[in-house]
Amino acid sequence: MKRILLILCAVFCAMQNMSALTIEDGKFYTIANRNDVNLFVKDTGVDIIQMGAFDDACYWQFIATGNEGCYYVKNKKTGRYAQLCSTSTEVNVTMGTNPVEYRIKECSAEGTDMFGLTSTNQANYEFTAGCVGWNWKGDNTVQTFAAAAGTNHRSFWKLTLVTPPMTINTNKVYIMSNRNDNSVYVKDNGGDELAMGGLDNASLWQFEDAGNGQFYVKNVKTGRYVQACSTNTEVPVGIGNDPVAYAVVNCSDLEGKDCFGLTSADQANTAFTDGCIGWNWRNDNIVQTFAAKAGQNHRSFWKFTELEPKTISAAGYATYCASEDVIVLGAQAYKGAVDGDYVSFTEVSDVPAGSAVVLKGSLYATVAATAQSDMTDNVLKASEGITADGSQYILAQQDGTVGFYKASTGSTIAAGKGYIEMAGSNVKAFYLDADDATSINEELRVKNEKSATAVYDLSGRKTINGLKKGVYIIDGKKILF
Repeated sequence: MKRILLILCAVFCAMQNMSALTIEDGKFYTIANRNDVNLFVKDTGVDIIQMGAFDDACYWQFIATGNEGCYYVKNKKTGRYAQLCSTSTEVNVTMGTNPVEYRIKECSAEGTDMFGLTSTNQANYEFTAGCVGWNWKGDNTVQTFAAAAGTNHRSFWKLTLVTPPMTINTNKVYIMSNRNDNSVYVKDNGGDELAMGGLDNASLWQFEDAGNGQFYVKNVKTGRYVQACSTNTEVPVGIGNDPVAYAVVNCSDLEGKDCFGLTSADQANTAFTDGCIGWNWRNDNIVQTFAAKAGQNHRSFWKFTELEPKTISAAGYATYCASEDVIVLGAQAYKGAVDGDYVSFTEVSDVPAGSAVVLKGSLYATVAATAQSDMTDNVLKASEGITADGSQYILAQQDGTVGFYKASTGSTIAAGKGYIEMAGSNVKAFYLDADDATSINEELRVKNEKSATAVYDLSGRKTINGLKKGVYIIDGKKILF
């Protein structure tokens, strides 16, 4: 019997250890004091680390430094880091912009999920006698004090792994679907009214800082802004060129994870309680104004998905190679096909894995989705890191002209880049050309210029920037392009 009891005790202890909190790199945590788990560490924006009731300043990220048990301690709201602990006691711990390495050590003598925290400039950071670490000061700030596990309980902290609510980040891009149907997205289709529909490159949005916690809501594809909401209900929301300040409020507690209410900041009530008028999904897939009370009118709330933006050079073009089936949002994507002495480009709605495309725009993001585009006639190839042999052309800008230029023999075409391959070609470059210089709505043509052949227009002027539609004189003959 005694042996059985010992085994059961060992199993119980093992289970307890298995359930103990393990610090995970990059995850978010709350930090509460061991003696009062309702008193949280927070960064309120002042120099000294504060303590108080839970709010959005209480989320902390632990970023691994590469040394065992060591992390940078970063506040989610402010993006600032906990600074060095003094080697003296009763000195306040401050916040700053420079990351400082911290030792975060579990101290089971203080209870479940209890940890000691101190910077690694200390002579002792194992939380035994002589260790100086974080401590709860009487004025609800964090100070340095003796931190020996099992002795000074106010010098230890309960860590809890949490998922913080989404906050709007001006450095990210977003897609917004309706709370009641996540397959219906807000988009700018080019009309006067804010539209809704399937996911495509008109569905990508940026939030520019308008001050006072408000934002300008901008479509990535068109560059246009969402206009003010009417104070009356059932009025379509407009889209235009002038930025309008918006309140964008996380209502996840009543509408579900990452769900927001949106209304222009000129409304009398922007808190999404009684009397608030905000965006609403109208049956004909137009965004209209309607009553927007969190927890009641679900069609007036919107699920946000945050995406990482990727910039396109100032030239406005880039190649992209898909490692998985994706939809490209924010930029237009084109496949290429050889047709006589030029390569024509046709817009595609999605990009299958392994395919290369040309992108046009300023920035873009991708979303994994089953791709349907037929790429069998696509002349663009995806590089896996090849060495050019004189038959490859890569996208570049030379003398202000964007085109596919012949890659130097022996140079490397980096993995993830798209290129055109034409063995035995004497073409110097394929130039990007379009009827409309600012937008390509139907097809993008890449026309060739042969290095040995001069091309003149009908006035006898030499053409050096690629051929547009018209009649040219080549080798003494009139040629129609």
